[in-house]
Amino acid sequence: MTNCIKSEFYRVFQTRSIYLMTGACLAAVLLINVGLWIMSVFDENFQWATTRFTFSLMEGYMNIPLFLSAVMGGLIVGDELKHRTVNNSVAFGLSREKIYLSKVPAGLAASALCLLVTEAGYIGSGYLLLKDGGAEYTLSLLKGTAACAPAWIAGLVAVMSLYYLTGSMSASIWSWLVIMVAVPAVVSVLGMKFAFCERLSSWLLYTMVSYCVPGGDWLLYNWSTGAGVLKCLEAGFMGILLFTALGIMGIRRREL
Repeated sequence: MTNCIKSEFYRVFQTRSIYLMTGACLAAVLLINVGLWIMSVFDENFQWATTRFTFSLMEGYMNIPLFLSAVMGGLIVGDELKHRTVNNSVAFGLSREKIYLSKVPAGLAASALCLLVTEAGYIGSGYLLLKDGGAEYTLSLLKGTAACAPAWIAGLVAVMSLYYLTGSMSASIWSWLVIMVAVPAVVSVLGMKFAFCERLSSWLLYTMVSYCVPGGDWLLYNWSTGAGVLKCLEAGFMGILLFTALGIMGIRRREL
């Protein structure tokens, strides 16, 4: 199993698309802070060029990394069923469960690299270019990142699992969108009428990383309280376990 994981790490970190995605994410967040800084240079009354604004802005879009986790999952598995490269591992004597499970830590490592580089660049450029709005906004962003990370990991595992269940990358992406986005949206609407749907909606991952309510001079999120952080972590880890089980079932049933 160790050798299998090592080979997956080598394969993943030899993939150019992982670094291109990381670079694109970093460029996007740097563009936000550079844009705010440029606006402040040309307009001395521009009030949004602060770390308070930019970090609060990012915290309000914790659903975007969930979508990016699906992209990362697609890059990890690639089109190995289509090109039948997974057959080489089976022929070598590796069990299907080991093949699937070895991809999860490799995917987590690639995702962690992307997240750390992107968030470090975002926070660093914020302090370098913008007015310091207070440490509490930085801490709030980091707290939100930690609380939402298990949900993002579940999103990564989900797209890999759906790939082995459906046998097609396009089908796995569409299935992911239905499960992760469409179903929570429908359940959320039904929650306006039915109490059970309202409770269920609060545990679904997309709702978990997207829901916010006004709270004084800034927004309150699910992770704004200690109990909320715990709930986010529980929902994320349950999602990881569920989709991992589905992935193992999918690769067992897949004809290779």
